Amino acid sequence: MTTAPTPDTTRCDPDAALRWYQAWIDAWNSHDPDRVRPLVTDDFLLETPTTRNSGWDVRGPDAAADYVRYVLTAYPDLTWERTGPPLLAPDAPRVAFTWRGTGHFTGTLTPPGIPGTGLPFDFVGVEVFDFHDGRAQRLHASYDLMGLLRRTGVLRGGAGRR
Repeated sequence: MTTAPTPDTTRCDPDAALRWYQAWIDAWNSHDPDRVRPLVTDDFLLETPTTRNSGWDVRGPDAAADYVRYVLTAYPDLTWERTGPPLLAPDAPRVAFTWRGTGHFTGTLTPPGIPGTGLPFDFVGVEVFDFHDGRAQRLHASYDLMGLLRRTGVLRGGAGRR
């Protein structure tokens, strides 16, 4: 069982949240995993459909960079864009952002070692962040992982399945 860090109880500034999220998107789009490190706290916890299905416990800046590296190894041309305004909690430093990710599965999904199919993908999701002292302390992401795996040909029934 994963234990989440305890967040602040102060509200986030909308402009600061937008600047922070743009830095998060820029870090991912730079394809340099180390750029996420200064954006997260030492006790940062990242939870996504990928980590929940694999049991991968992603904690701290090093693990966050490793997660970015894992994703980019499979999808080397992945790009993100924010698709809506930030959604701020009225009584906590929690902000949600909607996004769109596009690219091609041309790398290797390791583990388990599935070679890329070359197929394109376009998917959407939401990321909910808890903040502490201007950095992300927790990320809870939601997206259709099974749909992404079908579109990239990893699961049977996907377009172009080999």
